[in-house]
Amino acid sequence: MNYVIIFMLATTMYFELNLACQKNHVVIQNKFNPGTVLTNCKKNQVVIHNELAPGIVLNIACRRDSIDCPPTRFHKLNFKDPFYIIEFEDNYPNDETWYCMLSHGTKPKYWYDIEVYRQGVRPKCGQLRSWIAKKDGIWFTRRYHSPPGHVLNWKTK
Repeated sequence: MNYVIIFMLATTMYFELNLACQKNHVVIQNKFNPGTVLTNCKKNQVVIHNELAPGIVLNIACRRDSIDCPPTRFHKLNFKDPFYIIEFEDNYPNDETWYCMLSHGTKPKYWYDIEVYRQGVRPKCGQLRSWIAKKDGIWFTRRYHSPPGHVLNWKTK
């Protein structure tokens, strides 16, 4: 009897977790190539804000896959400008990883090279990574409706 209960519990947990993982995307059958599945998945976003001070420009240099690769995306973000967004989908079975160098000041004096996004074990849809540059350091949140928290202090050259 105990084995039946454990089997039922494990089976129920498997199907409920599988359903929860599929909640953020729609599965569509591909009629041109039967047996394959297309997903309509909301893209993940890395959002970077400049809340340093009036007149201070935030320099952003981003790259994907390896911290050793040279940056491929460059942007200068003025104080309180609309934020800088990187949109992408998780890259299964390879890991989707993004790194960004944030810096400001002369030459630039203050900087930090951050892993701004790393894919988990399973690909996910609609993930948010919001990074806010402020005078006292870098702030972060993963949720649209929760306040960011201080996570890093600026490094100085």
